[in-house]
Amino acid sequence: MKTVIAYLLALLALFFSDIIQAQQEVDQQIEAASDSIVDIEHLNGEAEIIGWDRDIVHVTGTLGDNTEEFIFERNGKSIKIEVKVESKSWSDWNSSDGGDDLTIKVPTGSRVKYASTNADVTLDEIFGGLDVEVINGEIDAEKIEGKIKLESVNGDISATGVDGELNVQAVNGDIDLNHTSGDEIRVTAVNGDIDFTSAASEAKVETVNGDINIIVSNIDDISLDTVNGSIDANIGLQEGALVRASSVGGSIDLNFDQNVEARFDLEAHAGGRIRNELTSDKEQKAKYGPRRWLEFSKGNPNSTIKANTVSGRITIGKK
Repeated sequence: MKTVIAYLLALLALFFSDIIQAQQEVDQQIEAASDSIVDIEHLNGEAEIIGWDRDIVHVTGTLGDNTEEFIFERNGKSIKIEVKVESKSWSDWNSSDGGDDLTIKVPTGSRVKYASTNADVTLDEIFGGLDVEVINGEIDAEKIEGKIKLESVNGDISATGVDGELNVQAVNGDIDLNHTSGDEIRVTAVNGDIDFTSAASEAKVETVNGDINIIVSNIDDISLDTVNGSIDANIGLQEGALVRASSVGGSIDLNFDQNVEARFDLEAHAGGRIRNELTSDKEQKAKYGPRRWLEFSKGNPNSTIKANTVSGRITIGKK
């Protein structure tokens, strides 16, 4: 009996020893340029990336149980952070392994590149630009500037206080943005809703199965497209602006200032309807077939509004 107990205790000691050894703590730093390029890659877990006013990249946290190698090195202005894992199938891994839990501080002027397969990432006060790609995980960013690209296959994307050119793509997830300034914004979702406010002069917004709800205050050129979703947009126009909106089965609601001066070209097919709340002009209906259309001008038109739907409803109204 004593032999059995001793054997079991030895097994437990070995088991906990392996866990302690596998769960590595990391606390390392490297001097860096104020405008460094920081390239971060790990498989799964969580990462918090924060800009600070020191010319140092500092990594703290815990590495996952399956970590094989932690790489942290500098080459000129480039900083590489990579967590390599053991070469074995996902099904062989310990299901209790939550992956890495990392906090990474970088100079605020850094450009950050981040990639992960299964991780949630938060980013704050990064002013040199971002390129973020996640397969399964959420992206949450605040106070970011520069050329910005955010992509997630399965996960929501949220970004507030964005200043710069913005490109956001999600396959299965919602997108929620607050874009304070920048010339161009492009937002694409396959299965998810898009909500944002923006001061960009150019915007292209697309979704397949999801709604688009936006407020743009200074637009020169905007394209809004959805297949099985609705569009609800409050639009402030520059002089000479072009607005295009289309849907297959969803409704389109475009709202403008009461004193908007523009030419409107609206068209509906296969049972779609058009409603005009800006003027007294009414839709026209084809003598044969379901097509409806409405063309009119308001004020001294210097902008163009075009919208079409297959079977949805188009409404032109006031903000």
